[in-house]
Amino acid sequence: MHEETYLGINIGGTTTSVVRGTARGEILARLAQPTTTSDREAYLSGLIALVRELEPHPARVGVAVGGPLDVTRGRLIDPPHLPHLADFALRDRLEADLGTPVRLHHDAAACALAEYRWGPDAGSRGLAYFTCGTGFGTGLVLDGSVRYGAGGQSPEIGHVRFQPDGPRIFDKPGCYEGYASAKAIGLLYRYFGGEAIDSAAVVDRAAAGDERARLALFWNVRAVGTACAMLVDLLAVDVIVLGSLATYLGDTWVEAVREMAASEAIARHLAEVTLRGPMPHVQDLSGLAAALDAPGILAA
Repeated sequence: MHEETYLGINIGGTTTSVVRGTARGEILARLAQPTTTSDREAYLSGLIALVRELEPHPARVGVAVGGPLDVTRGRLIDPPHLPHLADFALRDRLEADLGTPVRLHHDAAACALAEYRWGPDAGSRGLAYFTCGTGFGTGLVLDGSVRYGAGGQSPEIGHVRFQPDGPRIFDKPGCYEGYASAKAIGLLYRYFGGEAIDSAAVVDRAAAGDERARLALFWNVRAVGTACAMLVDLLAVDVIVLGSLATYLGDTWVEAVREMAASEAIARHLAEVTLRGPMPHVQDLSGLAAALDAPGILAA
């Protein structure tokens, strides 16, 4: 008897991947394409072709995609990194093209679901996931349910103002995404007077002793650590998973974030918290987690 398989789609700011996997979180196959943003129809045609190549007649499909979005209607609102999908009913379009039910989740929420199902802290009562990638999204799984708010919208901590000024994201200088995302490291370097270089180059310069680069990394850590402390104190979560930056920068960065959180959070709250990087392949698993559905959805 063959084990049932599912398809998961992860639409990132730079790459879109499609995986076939099992309810145990085992990835059996994977295909990917660039997330081009200039032509919606060309992008969708390429995505459908990937799905068909991997599984011609999928029974269940999950999609993890950056917000803001309305998860109840399966509609993207105005995602800054996916302008070609703004104000677009992605779930309905994919269901029509694929002829199968599609479940849409915010990418951070889907990653949180994947960690809740298959990660080392599976079953946690309160798990938060920060993407720390192209954007700074937040996913929450509380008592087994994904937390969405009014209108099916996801928490958008990246839009919250962190400092009075800073790199301009969402046409809002000083927001968390302009400080705490992976992309923000390069933006901060330029904001502090450096030339336009990417975040990886800033990290290299910091390692070589460039003080401006070190300043950019300091403010990145300060923003992520402060965001962690906010969730620890407000929601008393017991697990916080840091996304892409934890993978790229390693344990030293994670520990620096924990130290910053410790300077802000209630000590007895933080003492109960596991703060770590993501499990391997969590972004690919996020689409599978969306396909398998959450145990429930908490909505305001």
